[in-house]
Amino acid sequence: MRPKAHGERFGIDFSGRGRDDRLPMPNTSQHRIACPFCGQLQDVELWDVLDIDEDPGLRTQLLSGRINRVDCPGCGKGFRVDKPVVYRHRSEDILIHCDPVTGSRTLADVEADFAAGAAELERLLPPDVEPPDVHLVIEWSELVERIFLLEEGLDARLIEHVKYMMYQQNPDRLPADRKILRFNAQDSTDEQLCFVVQDAGSRKLEAVLNFARADYEALVNVFDSGEQLALLEEQFPGPYLNGRLRFVQDQAEG
Repeated sequence: MRPKAHGERFGIDFSGRGRDDRLPMPNTSQHRIACPFCGQLQDVELWDVLDIDEDPGLRTQLLSGRINRVDCPGCGKGFRVDKPVVYRHRSEDILIHCDPVTGSRTLADVEADFAAGAAELERLLPPDVEPPDVHLVIEWSELVERIFLLEEGLDARLIEHVKYMMYQQNPDRLPADRKILRFNAQDSTDEQLCFVVQDAGSRKLEAVLNFARADYEALVNVFDSGEQLALLEEQFPGPYLNGRLRFVQDQAEG
């Protein structure tokens, strides 16, 4: 569920990027939420920023599903509160903004808010400081996937292109309107990149598909620069990158 809070904005810590002061960015904040099961209200403290350098244990909590998880004092049931969260790991050069599409908001709204926030942050930076590379995701599962992907040193845009090709090459096994592909770092090897197939409705994991790492490296070389890189960026302009969504859109446009 989403907390009853409006106008959330995110800030980013630019320490280590050429300036000594930091933009204010508290790690937690108070929210009044209603239990999605019984409706009881309660005030809870929820995470806004996961600073992994400051508290490495937050990564473990996130991966085990314990971040922003609440137990209702009325009915005793537990649930996660879907709200914007920034994941920041400076030593790994990882910065991800997770902004779930909930309520009346649309993906276009999320992307517009993200662009506005990024523009404001760039305005606040000294002219000689390059803005950070901030990734945008809209689901917790995407956040976890993106963390593993970046820790592996993989290119997020290129991985979504790989997913696009897998949907394209496996239309019967991978109907894009019903199946989600997720990168699986734990089962990937030096020879293969592993992807799990998840049913979009039930969220059950159904199968595993592999993509040769050598083929991925070949794509890295193809899209390294110039005209080919421009084509990849045209296919996935961002800020939100999703191979499945792009494939479904292209199929609809025929």
